[in-house]
Amino acid sequence: MIRVITLLTEFGLKDPYVGVMKGVIKRINPDVEIIDLSHEVPKYDIDTAALILWISYKFFPRKTIHVCVVDPGVGTSRKAILIVSRNYYFIGPDNGCLYPAAKSDGIEEVYDISNSAYGLERVSETFHGRDLFAPVAAYLSAGVSLEQLGERYQGELVKSWIWFAEKDDNCFHARAIYIDGFGNIMTNIPVEFIRDWDLGSRIKVTYSRGFIECPFVKSFGYVGEGEYACYINSWGFLEIGLNRGSAARKTGIVRKEALRVCRIE
Repeated sequence: MIRVITLLTEFGLKDPYVGVMKGVIKRINPDVEIIDLSHEVPKYDIDTAALILWISYKFFPRKTIHVCVVDPGVGTSRKAILIVSRNYYFIGPDNGCLYPAAKSDGIEEVYDISNSAYGLERVSETFHGRDLFAPVAAYLSAGVSLEQLGERYQGELVKSWIWFAEKDDNCFHARAIYIDGFGNIMTNIPVEFIRDWDLGSRIKVTYSRGFIECPFVKSFGYVGEGEYACYINSWGFLEIGLNRGSAARKTGIVRKEALRVCRIE
């Protein structure tokens, strides 16, 4: 049996939604461990959910089931899916929230669970997290086969704009994919793409209103107060920071903005 199910939602903890999903899972498989990845995704923000799942999924044991319920299209014609990747399972709506993580790990199979016989007896039009995604995840963790849970899906999955940067010589066509509470700007350039960059290299970041230059360092503590730094953040992506300040506020760079990032020396 599978030991871990994670939950990622926009529900918050004021309402009983998260607790009820856990209750459904535990009623079906009392032995499975449930880990809250986050319940504070901004409302309806599929892109942030996709990012959180993408940077988090690989830190869990193999065969973990990741359930994402950020689903503004609930009750419409959008598909409910179960993705099997090389090492994990992903369950949720086919709206892009699952795609970056599953694609990164290597998608092997996809199942349409929209009409699964393993949902609750009555599936509401507005709470598929409780009535469909939670029970399907629980039954999967308890050993029910994929073929019983849904039908093979051959259609094209909804993709997210959050994906790896494209390389062009010593430059990358990149995006700002996340801005944290300190104003640090996370790009979609993973460490694997820049292993040949030496510490101390100069980096030029061009954006819609101009450009900045910064050294490639271990962390922003290696530059003076008020100076820019480029470094690999804790999630394994190139980040732009400002020591004791907000790089996002000073540059005006916003999430989704296109960036051109070049090593110049």
